Amino acid sequence: MNPIVALDIGTTKVCCLVAQSTASDALQVVGYGVAPCRGLRQGMVIDIDQTVMAIEQAVHDAQAMADMHLSAALVGVTGAHIETIQRRAEIAITRPDREITEEDLERLRQQVLQVALPPDHELLHTLIRHYIVDNQRGITNPVGMSANHLQAEALLVTGKVTFLQNVRRCVERAGLQPLALVLEPYASGLAVLSPEEREVGVALIDIGGGTTDVAIFIEGGLAFTDVVPLGGNNVSHDVYLMFRVATPDEAERLKREYGCALAERVPDDEIVTYQEIGTLQQRRVPRRILTEVIEERMREILELAYAALQKSSLADRLAAGVVLTGGGSCLPCTADLGRQVFGSLPVRIGIPTLSHLATGERHPGIQESIRQPAFATAVGLLLIGAQERMLHPDEIAPLKLWKMFVQKFKRMFRR
Repeated sequence: MNPIVALDIGTTKVCCLVAQSTASDALQVVGYGVAPCRGLRQGMVIDIDQTVMAIEQAVHDAQAMADMHLSAALVGVTGAHIETIQRRAEIAITRPDREITEEDLERLRQQVLQVALPPDHELLHTLIRHYIVDNQRGITNPVGMSANHLQAEALLVTGKVTFLQNVRRCVERAGLQPLALVLEPYASGLAVLSPEEREVGVALIDIGGGTTDVAIFIEGGLAFTDVVPLGGNNVSHDVYLMFRVATPDEAERLKREYGCALAERVPDDEIVTYQEIGTLQQRRVPRRILTEVIEERMREILELAYAALQKSSLADRLAAGVVLTGGGSCLPCTADLGRQVFGSLPVRIGIPTLSHLATGERHPGIQESIRQPAFATAVGLLLIGAQERMLHPDEIAPLKLWKMFVQKFKRMFRR
């Protein structure tokens, strides 16, 4: 059986995960690769060559570990160009027995798609939140029920054509076929949120290198998404400029080794040593001062994320609170800072749930390697790939799966 390949192309790194289905239908992660990337800025490609090189390196490492050739992947995308459209559509059930069938669901889905998209945008996802059967809300699967009218509440996710095409071009130049482009916070939510959290209402804040994705899941599905154009790179850049650190990589090291999201948690007497730009002399600075700079930027990122939640009109329905994930959430005390920013809402760090993933015999430590917030999107992409395989068991070959997506988009654009 062909492997499921996840490709998370981020501002700071490219991550490639490879998984195969076991006899018990669990996913077995058999390889992964991570490569630094400098070809994106805030989720958008700014240097194709740099991006292609990073993808090639990550894929090469994953192939070597999995000992197999990779030809196609599910690819995560994000950025300020992503837009969403809330939709409600309705159809009448006119057959004498009034029984809802799969054909009715498809007819309703096509009705949901009867909306004018911006001319420079293409559809990424049509996410049905729930169905309404004769004014009864919250129906997840109405097939077989009797009704006069069937409605659906959905979220359409679109992205700018040129930006998405640049991502596809990078993946293709690196030797892979992009099976589908998937919204990153949607994938991350599947990896770090429980079904109960997604049902009662939860906010996901995915702090990446160049952007912070904000998403709300409610009634089991994605209901809102937004992007804050700041991320972990901004924290490192502040350290680089404020302390005149020799190189950006050295500033990143200082952040990772000595950083904290709350300066009050750092002892007063700790000292940090680093090289100064230009002179390359060793400089010493109290760690408390370093963390004050870091806290200020992290607080700004979370406050902007909170403002995005407030404008969604769903902020009062977050019974499960806020889940922080992504590489930027790994700083110590980030959850504590979040509790200060988000007030009465509970806050936790989201780590990819790997209980449904089997451990490969050749690489028994692979689960712990990817059980980090930075791998949330990649693990979510694997889960989406597994769901697609279950929904379309006959569409195993990557080429057939790709054709399925193409045909789906063609039908949409014709309508």
